[in-house]
Amino acid sequence: MLKKKKMVLLIRGLRLLEQQMLCLFLPILLLLAATPVKAGGVGFCYGRFMNNLPAPADVVSLLVAKSITKIRIFDNDQSVIQAFANTNIELMIGIPNGDLSDFQTETQAATWVSSYLAPMATDTKISIISVGSEVVTNYPTYTSFLFPAMKNIHTALAKAGLSQIQVTTANSMAILQDSFPPSAAVFNQSFATSFMKPLLDYLHSIGSFVMINAYPYLAYTVDSSRVPLDYALFQAQQAVVDPNTNLEYNSLYDAQLDALYFAMESTGHSELKVVVSESGWPTKGDQGESGATLQNAQTYNNNLIARVVKDVGTPHRPDAAIDVYIFSLFNENLKAGEESERNWGVFNVDGTPIYKLDLEGVNTSTPTTSTNSTPAPPTASQNLTTNNVGGTWCVARPGVSNSSLADGINWACGQGKVNCTLIQEGQACYQPNTFQNHASYAYNSYFHDNGGNAASCNFNGTAVTTNTNPSYGSCIFASSSVSSSNTNGTSSSTSLHHSTFHWSFRIIPIALAYKYAGCKL
Repeated sequence: MLKKKKMVLLIRGLRLLEQQMLCLFLPILLLLAATPVKAGGVGFCYGRFMNNLPAPADVVSLLVAKSITKIRIFDNDQSVIQAFANTNIELMIGIPNGDLSDFQTETQAATWVSSYLAPMATDTKISIISVGSEVVTNYPTYTSFLFPAMKNIHTALAKAGLSQIQVTTANSMAILQDSFPPSAAVFNQSFATSFMKPLLDYLHSIGSFVMINAYPYLAYTVDSSRVPLDYALFQAQQAVVDPNTNLEYNSLYDAQLDALYFAMESTGHSELKVVVSESGWPTKGDQGESGATLQNAQTYNNNLIARVVKDVGTPHRPDAAIDVYIFSLFNENLKAGEESERNWGVFNVDGTPIYKLDLEGVNTSTPTTSTNSTPAPPTASQNLTTNNVGGTWCVARPGVSNSSLADGINWACGQGKVNCTLIQEGQACYQPNTFQNHASYAYNSYFHDNGGNAASCNFNGTAVTTNTNPSYGSCIFASSSVSSSNTNGTSSSTSLHHSTFHWSFRIIPIALAYKYAGCKL
């Protein structure tokens, strides 16, 4: 009996000691619980469409020297992937759109994973597979191949014991119907139900995330009269206000990312993480690309990096962690199209920087020294929206190749029976003499001639509707009213932003924590 009483007293003593120890260390435990456990990171896109391409081993040496730990390649080239073996660099690889048809059965995907990918994954940190890129908006002929490929590859990875590799796809900002105000953003109605909702549902089901290619530069280039340069460069002096939420936006990137978040929420998916799979600014451009300067590229990318490093979220999602991949490591001199297409790089091929890039995110106020004229910033009460000018126009989609635009122009001015006199040399709409400008005029004329029917603004995915009047000088673009909700997106100001840290626990009030722990204050 005596032994039993001693045992009870011993247990009580241990319990008291345990409680005293808990109370002693509770403040430390609470602090640790509130410690950020995951931060967004900065990565780079490693494009290789160039004839002076450095050896993959040299590229890896550059990345290691610069402490860059995230890289995206746009294919799954074995020689490139193997160069990253036994490094700390996380690799996003791609399945090009033209290869999606090779993954239409589980057997095809399983063979590729087991015989090709798995051996490389032993020594290489392959973390993401981007299955296709901008398919539904820019390459719609591949849309039917996308979901089967994603599902079959994910299944094959799971069976091969590679579930740590996540499967997703990259999208352009054209998936949004409108982007301002952000709170009213929805997905493009022509594929919101048939594509975006099933995509988000599937990404949720496999624990994956949404990827978006976000380029404020493109929005500025298309609509520089209404998108101030400082707003596109994270340097707006006065905030732009969302009239529905009263949230204030100091950058185009923030407004566009929040537009994506609101559109996702409209489909019931507020839980999905977002990764910015491409963003950047070119250092050089053609005559009609005055914003493409070295100074602007330096300003944009340094400010973008600083936001990741310093945990700056968006007004709507201040605590959402986001990885950002800057486009691009090198200039790609074999790319077609405007001069800007070949000048997105941040490093020369010998590894020297094209401009000073602050990878530590210390400098957030790089001055813009470009002499290009800049529209005045919006006032604090102004809503930067393209929906307040009246009418609808059809213009060439930014980033489309000149060859594709040439095909569109030829069709519109030929079979489409558009009067293209004004884009001939010496006429009012000839200058700027670019495919982008001439295609926009031809596309809009066809769109107007067909009564503003949304279906007439497509041109194999190279056209997009906008509520901003593209007219300039004596070159007048006829206005139309969209006669169907089946539009293919707008070119209104939209892009993305990031935020980084996210908390592992809610911060519990100390007094309440002490009460639950049985401690005395």
